[in-house]
Amino acid sequence: MFSKEMVWENKETFGCEYLKLFTKENAILAESTVIYLNRNSPIQIDYQMEFDDLWRTKSVNIKDRKGKALQITSTGKGEWFDQHGNRMSELNGAIDVDISATPFTNTLPINRLDWKVNQKREFEMVYLSIPALNVQKTTQTYTFIESIGKNRVFNFQSQDFESFITFDELGFVVDYPQLFSRRY
Repeated sequence: MFSKEMVWENKETFGCEYLKLFTKENAILAESTVIYLNRNSPIQIDYQMEFDDLWRTKSVNIKDRKGKALQITSTGKGEWFDQHGNRMSELNGAIDVDISATPFTNTLPINRLDWKVNQKREFEMVYLSIPALNVQKTTQTYTFIESIGKNRVFNFQSQDFESFITFDELGFVVDYPQLFSRRY
């Protein structure tokens, strides 16, 4: 049984995230609380995610402090369903999820695959924007730049945004410049 706790500081605004990650049978589970200020208004989201043992997303549940919720599930093969079991064909092909308020979801494409230096891969992602809880499919690119000790640096690109993200030896974000820094 694997278990890990992480805390990230939100460097863009006042805030942080506390995440617990653990395994149960053939699943990886994540439970997290994210708190930050958005235009001087407090935002809190709690999310739970389930992955298979190959880091393919099986379910995402998000709830904000006002009770607004989002629940989606996946076959792990690019098919997505809403909380009523209706197919979300607009998300077809996406395996991974990117939740805007957390660096944790950057781990998913990193841990799902083996990487070689200078290798560049493009991913279709289910992008969940916080606090609106909007869902859309987007394309993101990761390029493995270099190893520094046990850490790995990737260039991340999505639309007109680009950053160099540092991951630890287990594939978890250590530093996401100007956005997040792991404190624990």
